[in-house]
Amino acid sequence: MAPSELVPAAGPAPAVRRARAEADVRLPGGGRITASAARRLRDSVPRNSRSARDSRWNAYETWCDTYGWDTAEANAVLCFLDDLADRGHPATTLDAHFGTLRMLRAMRRAPLDKVEIKSCLAIVSQRRGEEADDPLVEPGPLQADGVDLNELRLMVRKLDRTTVRGKRDAAVLLLDWWMAGRASEPARLNLHDVTFTVVKVTDPATGEKTKRPALIVEIRRSKADQAARGQEVRILAPEDQELCPLHALREWLDVLADDGQLTPGPLLRRIDRHGNIGAKAAGRKSADEKRRGGITAETVNDIVKSAARAAKLTPTPTPEVRAAEALAAREAREAAEQATTAEESNAIMKAWRTTRRAARAAIRRITGHSMRRGCIQAMLDAGTPPEAVAVHSRHSPRSTAFDAYRNKKLTWAQNPTAALGLTA
Repeated sequence: MAPSELVPAAGPAPAVRRARAEADVRLPGGGRITASAARRLRDSVPRNSRSARDSRWNAYETWCDTYGWDTAEANAVLCFLDDLADRGHPATTLDAHFGTLRMLRAMRRAPLDKVEIKSCLAIVSQRRGEEADDPLVEPGPLQADGVDLNELRLMVRKLDRTTVRGKRDAAVLLLDWWMAGRASEPARLNLHDVTFTVVKVTDPATGEKTKRPALIVEIRRSKADQAARGQEVRILAPEDQELCPLHALREWLDVLADDGQLTPGPLLRRIDRHGNIGAKAAGRKSADEKRRGGITAETVNDIVKSAARAAKLTPTPTPEVRAAEALAAREAREAAEQATTAEESNAIMKAWRTTRRAARAAIRRITGHSMRRGCIQAMLDAGTPPEAVAVHSRHSPRSTAFDAYRNKKLTWAQNPTAALGLTA
């Protein structure tokens, strides 16, 4: 090559105009994008978040159609939030709807102005105060209760760990708890995301270094990491084998190996009632072909709830209780439909929601999130610095969500009233 010849820079090949199989998508606010770009934008939002967003917009749209408002009209969102409050929805529901509707209105080129935003926030704030003053209902959202180590042991003991399903479920419960996982995180793990290792740890009592088995879990993407930068969770093996996630995971990997499925793919896999594993299992398959043999966040949630009921940590609703709840809901809706005014209808629905919420608050609630809450609380109660716990749980140290896990109560030994010297 002569010195004067230019070397073309490497780069993408030039676009060649070809007919597209799918038509372009028209945007609500005007303009268009390709169907592929629309699909990628949609998939950039987690499926649960998309479902919640669609549900909130549909509820708003239905309300507008019912009462003669345009979805882009000024103060429509404000009045919709007020109607939610009148029907007994908590402030957290109003706040969630407001955030979604504010965003979608802006995307549709009908943004809320500053006055309406301030008024919407005032409605939410007023509803929060109304809840605080209500003697029948404990204020605040109904949150899942944390599962501590003793309760985790009771849940694990209810599994038959000699069976394929028992070994899979033990791996789910223990891995989820020790990584302080969101239900979607263990469900999304692949086989190559877990690494067994041995590390040297200094004994704080003696200062001696000892070797400990450990597990490194790579979380490629999560609710708090939609950019998929990746986060690493490190778990030291506890001495108690019954509660050891490493032991449970090895037993599950042995199951996969015996079935010839120690192959790239989801770490935690589906099992049908015949004992078939992964892609061979019957039943509904995942829409994602690459993960069609794996479990979902809903599966993790179901495993946690089922184990909690088996351990008698939460009550198992009887058919009679379920029937009574369904009847109460049906009667409330029928009475609301027969009401002569919107105000009367809303009052009926609010009374029903208040009664239902009080009943739910009176019993223990254990869901997939209970594992995350329980692990975080156990670490904090053990005296671990909050900053270290926040790193393990993938929270920002200044996160308000993390702050909700912290127990701000003083111990009785620290209680300032003791210093007055007047205690009995």
